[in-house]
Amino acid sequence: MPSFAMEGGRLTVITRTIKMAGTDSFGQTADSSPRYAKPIEEQHPIRPSDATLSAEKARRKSLIRGVLGVSFEYYDFVVYATFAPYFSRLFFPQDSALAASLNVLGIFAIGFLARPVGAMLAGRLADRFGRKPIMLCALMLATLGSLVIACAPTYGSIGATAAFVLVAARLMQGLAHGMESISAFVYVGEMADPKWRTLQSCAYPIGLILGIIQGTLFGAILSSVLSAEDMQGWGWRIPFAIGVLYGLLTVFLRHGMDESSTYEDAKHQANLEDNGYWRNVWRYRKTVLILFLIWPANYVASYTMLVTFGDYAITMLGAKPKDAYWAVLVAQVMYLFMLPVWAYISDRRGRRFNYTVGFGAIFLLVYPLQHFLLGPSFLQILLPMAIGLFFFAAVASTEVAFMSELVPNRVRAQVISIPSSVSAVIFGGTAPYMKSWLTAYVSPNAFIFYFMTLALIAVLAVRFLVKETRGRDLAS
Repeated sequence: MPSFAMEGGRLTVITRTIKMAGTDSFGQTADSSPRYAKPIEEQHPIRPSDATLSAEKARRKSLIRGVLGVSFEYYDFVVYATFAPYFSRLFFPQDSALAASLNVLGIFAIGFLARPVGAMLAGRLADRFGRKPIMLCALMLATLGSLVIACAPTYGSIGATAAFVLVAARLMQGLAHGMESISAFVYVGEMADPKWRTLQSCAYPIGLILGIIQGTLFGAILSSVLSAEDMQGWGWRIPFAIGVLYGLLTVFLRHGMDESSTYEDAKHQANLEDNGYWRNVWRYRKTVLILFLIWPANYVASYTMLVTFGDYAITMLGAKPKDAYWAVLVAQVMYLFMLPVWAYISDRRGRRFNYTVGFGAIFLLVYPLQHFLLGPSFLQILLPMAIGLFFFAAVASTEVAFMSELVPNRVRAQVISIPSSVSAVIFGGTAPYMKSWLTAYVSPNAFIFYFMTLALIAVLAVRFLVKETRGRDLAS
């Protein structure tokens, strides 16, 4: 206890420490609580409220349902490319299998002509009315396209009109694909946790490759259990009919997902620009230019290595359909598991790192892979495809987060729609056709050098025109 004493006219406080047996200087018993109390959060751990847990659960459900739509859209597209060797002569009865295949792949490219229209429409409407309604419309239109192809009469039934029916179905799918690719792309990026944005938003390429794997799996299974005559006669219609059911189920599931929280916040804060589509695009023209430099290599890699590699192996390399489909399927599954690995690296090292490694490796490896490993056998298809996809996964896993971080929230869908859709048409949709045509009629190296040039341009753009975007707030 303190006592008081007078020393030289000053009042001095003398503190005495009374320490009783079995107590410390604070008067606590030896077996009582420690001298320093634990932090309050250690004494009473703070647990998320039920409302917080419910919101997080709803967010994850919505993210998954958004990705299911992406799976269906790419299943829809890859089924066409996968089964093209079987139904090509039914719509284009020519003596040359290559000529018939080129005609069908030409219609595959025609479907991309509608993609910019769908993308620009979706970009404008998604920034005004939300991502969810556009995603639902896209799914319904794609389902209708699958139904038309599943029931399409052949050349033997209605003559040349059969080709026009096929074109109409592909235009519907192209329009839907453009709408879906923009609205879902932006939606997934906005719904991801900011800390692990790449890891969670790589759900988009995971959904994409799952759709591609499903289409390839049908090709592998059906080519194994059905004869070539059955496949050409009616077997090719099966995956399109299943696609109709797949689409209807996805529409039902997606109907229950939430709107993008980032979009809703911006809408409530009146933080959305409505200056007109082209004015918004022009205002962010530098970003649009950067995307135009990066995306072509991405689309060429995606559509040649992921979507149409099996058809190329069958038509140009003389591979057996069974070997081609199973080799492609194994490579795609390996790619699927590499996506989250590269996404984690992107969240740790940055977006530019992944893009540099991915496109840099493609630039260096595409020539030796084509000339020294590629061939008609199972392993000769699997090895070059698996190696190429290993490095392409570095880019694909980072794409949604990187592109979303480059563009402000208020005009994100509009600005992304132009370079994405136009690059898909000019470079992605034509890539399978160009690869087959250039290899057959010009030189096996022509397409390789074309691909290498695009990869080099993408690397230079990322290294010299783009600052690191990791950690940016998408709502700002």
